[in-house]
Amino acid sequence: MKKLLSVLLILVLALSLVACGEKKEEGGGEEKKSMKLAVVYTALGDFWDMCGKGGTQRVEELKTEYPDWTIELELTGPQEGGVTGQIQLLENLMSLKYDGILVAASDAEGLTPTINACSDAGIVMFTMDTDCPDSKRLAFVGTHNENFGRKLAQFAVDWEDKFGDTARIIVMHGAVAQLGMIQRLKGITDVVAENAAKGAELLDYQSPPSADAGQSTEEAMMLSNPTWNCALCTHAGGAWVSAVFEENGWNDAATNPDHCGVLSDDTAQVINAVKDGFATVTQVQKQANWAYNGVDLMFKKIALGQDPPSDFVETPTFYVTIDNVYDDDMYPTRQ
Repeated sequence: MKKLLSVLLILVLALSLVACGEKKEEGGGEEKKSMKLAVVYTALGDFWDMCGKGGTQRVEELKTEYPDWTIELELTGPQEGGVTGQIQLLENLMSLKYDGILVAASDAEGLTPTINACSDAGIVMFTMDTDCPDSKRLAFVGTHNENFGRKLAQFAVDWEDKFGDTARIIVMHGAVAQLGMIQRLKGITDVVAENAAKGAELLDYQSPPSADAGQSTEEAMMLSNPTWNCALCTHAGGAWVSAVFEENGWNDAATNPDHCGVLSDDTAQVINAVKDGFATVTQVQKQANWAYNGVDLMFKKIALGQDPPSDFVETPTFYVTIDNVYDDDMYPTRQ
């Protein structure tokens, strides 16, 4: 009798194991692994929408490359620029147990403690566009901002030299607390100093107190410095500069040495300003690369344990002038 019971018990266990195996197979095998990633902008707007498209593209590619993973991507930013809104967003993402965050820091010093807190909580942290080098972020993805500023100023110097004049520069500057803006201004001042013997001058630079004051700030700089001939903009607010050019009818960019507009980025207003001649050039960053590369780095660190190749993953910049502004391939994030 005991022997019979033993045999029956063995049969029951065997059937149970078979049943379990069939259920697992019917359910599609092992459960997928998942991660939650976030890309945090300095603020919401057209410029950052294009950045987010790069992150979305990389997520879709990763889902195909790694079908055993599900990836949730949050694209967000404060309604208005400033470190307070970013701190609140990071703290919320930390409470929701996100696995990785890529953030464009509005204020390097002000955001560092929150980035460190996220890192201490186990979140993989990266920065983009403007860095927090003293934080626990793993790497910075973006433009070499000092070189970006140098290129803006060098274009102005070379443009005026072509007409036998010297560059007398005013600068519409970005948020003064952003490390990237500080670095860009340094690049500009260095190039001016290097060309001082040729007569290059940095007459003035101003950061508008608000977006609404952008155009009036630009106009005030021009009135205060009547000898200016080159108006630079270190950030995506170049529409303010081009609006002043349009208001005054300065739209012969191809032959105009007296009103050279050297802008930044590829918002619709800035690109249209180049097309219409109200800007001589804009230096474009292809910001979609920031989120694309950042998502890739976060995924590989979390899923594969791969460290970034360096603490600075540089994305290139290029000039857009009337000669190439109609080339649609220059703006893949707009398609």
